Amino acid sequence: MASEPLSPADRSSLAAEQGPVHMSVGGVLVFEGAAGLGHAALIERLDQRLHLIPRYRQRIEAPALGLANPVWVDDPGFDLGWHVRRASLAPPGDPDQLAELVGQEFSRRLDRSRPLWELTVVDGLRDGGVALVPKMHHALVDGVGAIDVGTVLLDPGPEPLVIEAPDQPWAAQPYERREHLARLVRTPMVQAQRLLGDSVQRALSPDPRRAADDLRRATDLLAELARARPQAPMTPLNRPIGPNRRYATAELSLEAIKRAAKPRGATVNDALLAIVAGALDRYLQAAGQVPDHPAVALVPVSVRQPGEQGGNHISTVLVDLPLGVSDPIERLEAVNATMRALKDSAAVRAGALLVGATGWAPPLVSSMLARTLSGVRAFNLVVSNVPGPQQPFYLNGARLLEAYPVVPLNPSNQGLSVGMLSYDGAVRFGLLADRDLDPPLAAAAQALTEAIEELVA
Repeated sequence: MASEPLSPADRSSLAAEQGPVHMSVGGVLVFEGAAGLGHAALIERLDQRLHLIPRYRQRIEAPALGLANPVWVDDPGFDLGWHVRRASLAPPGDPDQLAELVGQEFSRRLDRSRPLWELTVVDGLRDGGVALVPKMHHALVDGVGAIDVGTVLLDPGPEPLVIEAPDQPWAAQPYERREHLARLVRTPMVQAQRLLGDSVQRALSPDPRRAADDLRRATDLLAELARARPQAPMTPLNRPIGPNRRYATAELSLEAIKRAAKPRGATVNDALLAIVAGALDRYLQAAGQVPDHPAVALVPVSVRQPGEQGGNHISTVLVDLPLGVSDPIERLEAVNATMRALKDSAAVRAGALLVGATGWAPPLVSSMLARTLSGVRAFNLVVSNVPGPQQPFYLNGARLLEAYPVVPLNPSNQGLSVGMLSYDGAVRFGLLADRDLDPPLAAAAQALTEAIEELVA
């Protein structure tokens, strides 16, 4: 029987996709122009490497009448060409046009009858560049590892890596629904073990019952800690959203942000959060709202101890972002003090346990936390900072120049998310917003640009 149960995290991300919430993550990869970035060339590259991520040839099968949880099964009608799409920008092909296209792409929900990913090839960029827009459902992304189409496509040098082909060409394994249901009835313990299989591999305990208990306790603890905090202030970001999106970007030198942070004993993450706080301050003032309480962001934090090597040592926590502070250095110092106090807090430990039990990296835990809180406004927005590689990557000899993240809006009263990704000497921001955000996303993007310039000046 060729099927594999979805992990609890996978099922949770599917359940979160209701109403105007789309649970697709992704990015924008901008390359220098090259012949190897055409539609046909990319299909050929993926065909050579897709065996490295077999989940990308699988779709979700929901057993009849809800008698069991959904499973991953091979898609017998898998068509690589359907998943790799083409788009062209009209002259002049500027970044605003690319951002508009990205907003449109992330306004569409992925088709659950097919494997849950798409890759759009965008040509017509000024200077002859080409962009790739990978889009994947949360349920497809491999937890903390975040294995996706982009990582499979890229090489660390201009010469493509030689990837050994599989012994046999891929062929879909048939899925027998009747056999699946019968097996669930016959062997409930096997069903329970496989149900938590993905999470168990990433948890500390091999016992699926213990992993499930860890997940429940961690979620409950994090929710209680969030309820004990003052409710996040009401802002223009926290009104009901619609299904459509806008996207904007910004960037700054990684060296510049280090120069701002290091003399104050702060981290790069502290400085980036201070920039977000400065942008929110400006945005709220543009909305006619005088901030009198900190905004609250759900952010990942490092819990790596001195001397620890390897792996992902991260947690997720609610962070107060200072508003009404005009001096950028004072704002940075306030964020640094907040993050230092949080490092050893119960909230960080709860978040670390939650991530450990699910293999689910921030900000993906936000959907689980949001549902557990049952309507409590615990945070105003999700801010995700992902440290990336500082050496250049290539695709068929073309250098990857810029990489921006796309973080979905979730829950349904969160109108803005902020993703940050460091790559090759720069930190790049991706802002995803409800299309009808008021003031609009353009105002938030302008506020972010001004906050960046202010801190690094």
